[in-house]
Amino acid sequence: MAVTTHRPSLSHEEWTRLVNDLALSPRQTEIIKHLLRGESDKQIARALDISVPTVRTHMGRLFQKFDLNDRVELVLCIFACLREGVPRPVEVRP
Repeated sequence: MAVTTHRPSLSHEEWTRLVNDLALSPRQTEIIKHLLRGESDKQIARALDISVPTVRTHMGRLFQKFDLNDRVELVLCIFACLREGVPRPVEVRP
């Protein structure tokens, strides 16, 4: 069983900058918050009162938006964007 923490991963200022820099929708922001807590798709679905396939759809769109392949790359991308202070270039897949 996975252990999660509900301690904020980022400060309010960091979240605000991240959301603005990466042009995240409110739902994408919620998905990322739960992802950074280490939650599974099932845990995220339960917390947001949506289905697991819907969580996977949101995750897939985030992967596509940032040209990533999995949740580990997404987490690394988030922290890289915060560290660098600039948005990661958005690449469109063919």
